[in-house]
Amino acid sequence: MSIKLSSFKLLFTFFIIANLTACKEEEKPEVFTWQLQSQATQDSIDYKELKRFADNVRTMSSGRLNITPHPAGELASGPNIYSSVREGRIQMGNGWPNWWSAENPAWALMNAGPFDFMNLDSSMMFFLSGEGTKLANELSLPDGIVWRPAWWPGMEFGLLSKTEIKGLDDLNSKKVRIGPGLPSEVLAAAAGAYTLPTVPEEIRPALENGDLDAVEWTTAGGAWNLGLNDISRHAIVPAVWQPSVLADFLINKQAYDALPSDLKAILETAIKSYTLTTTMKAKVEDFEAFNLFVENGVKINKWSQEDLERWKIISESVLDEYGSRDPISRRIIEEKKAFKKVYMDYYQWFGPYDNE
Repeated sequence: MSIKLSSFKLLFTFFIIANLTACKEEEKPEVFTWQLQSQATQDSIDYKELKRFADNVRTMSSGRLNITPHPAGELASGPNIYSSVREGRIQMGNGWPNWWSAENPAWALMNAGPFDFMNLDSSMMFFLSGEGTKLANELSLPDGIVWRPAWWPGMEFGLLSKTEIKGLDDLNSKKVRIGPGLPSEVLAAAAGAYTLPTVPEEIRPALENGDLDAVEWTTAGGAWNLGLNDISRHAIVPAVWQPSVLADFLINKQAYDALPSDLKAILETAIKSYTLTTTMKAKVEDFEAFNLFVENGVKINKWSQEDLERWKIISESVLDEYGSRDPISRRIIEEKKAFKKVYMDYYQWFGPYDNE
């Protein structure tokens, strides 16, 4: 009897262990679901690449991190993207650093102001290998946001308008759509224009009904994708106010910290892939879009040397004001100028030589 009882106990114990093991094996890994609000319109190349970015993250994580991108205005709009990420209403945002200047004026300095980095590669070096990302996170982390560079449009297009603009004097008292912060402050001071940081979904209607006289919207590709060519028959280039503009990612820190280490690595890798791919594809698209503007009869003007000198004087004055406000703004300005000097010193020897 005792032998049978012992055998029964052994079998019972084995049964319990086997079931516990099976249950453990059947436990599914935790799945994280994120919402990503972008500033980009649905047909833009940066939004199309965001969808590819989300697909890559889902594939690399075997479905454990699912990010759903949303085009401009769906969950949050314009500067409200920042507060939505900070408050955890969305886990991730995509916009432009100068859009967050209402949260802290120093954000305006993170993007490329007039006569800042003149090439997108110098800006990329500063943020990917220099002090740029560290400085940006000094601004974002107190708000519970992890900051990463997203992609570089580089030199923006310029101003599109219904009537011809030949220089700064033609912008006096005009209503101009331009991003907030440093770009709009310098343009307003240099030209006496009224600057309005209209979000992308409102730009075309405002231009059509006369609420705007001229529009700045990213690069040639971005402006073409927004469909501005048929109502804007004139342009003045280049975008002096933002020569090497960059977009950024905002990530809710609590959501980021909740990810296991492998998913963090996947996310960071996918972001860097997005950065390189979108920057290069978008710039090639800009070449094509600029030619489309010309072929479709848009008249292109350039700023005069006198206007550029005027821009420069006003820009230095505005930067001096920023630098006097707080230590972080002063540090951003100083770090950028120091890096630009190293870059320019090198490329005086190793820059293009075939057009001299």
